Amino acid sequence: MKKSEYIRSTLECRFDEMKPSFRNNVRAFAEEYKLGDVENEIINCFETTNRKKGFLGRIKTDYTEICITKGYLFWGTFTDKAEDGIGAAEWKDMIEVREWKDSELGKLIEESGVEMFGFLFRASHRGTWYIALGNDDAGRKCTSVMKEMANKDVTLKSDN
Repeated sequence: MKKSEYIRSTLECRFDEMKPSFRNNVRAFAEEYKLGDVENEIINCFETTNRKKGFLGRIKTDYTEICITKGYLFWGTFTDKAEDGIGAAEWKDMIEVREWKDSELGKLIEESGVEMFGFLFRASHRGTWYIALGNDDAGRKCTSVMKEMANKDVTLKSDN
């Protein structure tokens, strides 16, 4: 099995403690798609610090921001130098959330986080994506909350 190149740690935080670019992207996304005041529906927020040895032994650091609301999951990976967009999915469109170690690729690559399967917001095809989390208490809590949110209203999902 290939070892991860990253050292990850996850912390639970408040929305107002997250990266400003992430918060701004969530607000802009909610406004553009008329999702209402998603900040009032926040259940949990988490930030994962991802560290990796880079060129000449320099440490490269980026951050995975995760915001879990009653209706949506928002996430994005940010560096201090770049402003990136965010991903979003409605919980009702999530089919499965599983720990990376239980995924097919997880048998080949040692990593920590979750593999998600379902529809990204407004996507026409289902997809699979990975969200990095630390193998720590906050990372496990984030995994647990995401699994719980994806499994809500299971009977409604299977009727679609």
